[in-house]
This record gives sequence, structure tokens and C-alpha cells, in this order.
Amino acid sequence: MFRFVASLLLIAFAAGCTGDAALRQQALTAQQQQQAQIAEFQRRASGLDANNQDLHAQIAQSQQQSKILQDEVGLLKKQLRDAGEQLTQAQQQIASAKQENTTLLASTRQRGGAMITPNNSLQQSVSQIQISGAQVRVDGDLIRIEIPADQIFMTGTNTLHQNAYATLDQVANAIRQQFPRNLIGVEGHTDNQAASPPFASQHQLSASMAQATFDQLVARGQVPPNRMFVVGHGGNHPVVSNATPAGQARNRRIDIVIYPEDVGS
Repeated sequence: MFRFVASLLLIAFAAGCTGDAALRQQALTAQQQQQAQIAEFQRRASGLDANNQDLHAQIAQSQQQSKILQDEVGLLKKQLRDAGEQLTQAQQQIASAKQENTTLLASTRQRGGAMITPNNSLQQSVSQIQISGAQVRVDGDLIRIEIPADQIFMTGTNTLHQNAYATLDQVANAIRQQFPRNLIGVEGHTDNQAASPPFASQHQLSASMAQATFDQLVARGQVPPNRMFVVGHGGNHPVVSNATPAGQARNRRIDIVIYPEDVGS
């Protein structure tokens, strides 16, 4: 009897130990699963945070690019407005120069009651004009003596070079000998660059250069002033493109224009 009870107790004790071990195993497994889920949640959270940072960086970059584009659009609008204003100003200057030319020519023709008669023999005189550094060409019924402005003036000014006097003396000699009674125009031309102080515009500079040439032809060359007039064209009449320094230098010039009209001495 005693042995039977002891066997029952031993069996019950063994069963109890086996149940506790199973429970512990189940608890350990559940804890491991929970830790794995927590680690997965943390990994996902880190990934979302990284994506969020990338999105913020992309938004900041897009905003910066948008600001740059807005600035560029604003600059282009300003340049367009400036170009429109320059075009309007140029058109006004052209109209003003044409009116000035017409007025001066009419005034010169009427001065002193001089008789004006056409002279068709001008072209025959072109080959006889020899002026160092100058180009002489026929322009319709006119003759143009083109002198580079840099040859007689300090660039961008109306100040004469020392060697300018020899050139202008040759021009005066040609006028006295070949065209003693013709109407003479003194035209100043510049390139397309902005004028430097004290000149407010290229028109002022070109007119000042033409006037300085006129003064030398009268004072040193003894050309009668009542046969000449002065015009400043600015950069309105380039003979070549201003796209290169050489082209700009060619466009800076003084044109001595011989008209066919005979206005006397």
C-alpha cells in the first residue's frame, strides 16, 4: 500500500515538473516573438524617418530651384524692358538726327543767299584725293572721305592726337584744291558702346568730334565755314558689325562728305 501511494506521488511530481517546463518554453517563445516585432517596428520607423529626411531635402532643393527660376524670369523681364526702352530711344535719336541734318543743310544752303547748282564732276576727282590712313569712296552722288576716329582722336574723347593735324591738313588741302565751291558735311560716328563722362550719349560724343574737326578745318585749313555743316550720328550708321573690337574701331570715324551742290566761296 505504501509503495502504491509513493508511486502516485512520484508520477504527480514528474507531471508537474513537465508542465512548468512547457510553460516556460512558451513564455520564452512569446518574448522572442515580441522582441522580433519590436525590432521590425524600429527598422520600419528608421526607414520612414530616412524617407522623411529625403523628402524634406528634395522640397528644399525644389524651393531653391524655383527661387533661381523666378530670379532669372525677373532678370529677363528687366532686360526686355530695357531693350524696348533702348529701341524707343534709338528711334527717337534717328528721327532727331534726320531732322537736325535737314535743318542744318537747309540753313547752310540759305546762308548768305548763295546759289546752289549741281556738280556732276565729283566722281572724276576721287582718284586725285590722297590722304594717309583715310578711305575715299563714291556714295551715290556724294564723295566720302572716311577717317578712323582713333587716328585723330583719343578713344572715347574729342581730344585730338598730335598726328591728327597732318591728316586734317591733307583733308583741307583736298577740299581747297578739288572742291573749292562745294558744300561740305562733317559727320561724326561712334560704335555701339556706352559713352563715358563728360558725354551723356554717343550722339554728344560724335557731334563733339565733328565740331572739333570742323574747327580745325576752318582754323588751320582755311576752309570757309559757310560751306560746311556738322552732324553727330552716334552709332546709328555702322559700316560693319560691332560684334568685334575691329568692327567697333571701323565704325568710330569722321566722314568728310562732299556734296555736288556749288555754294560759292
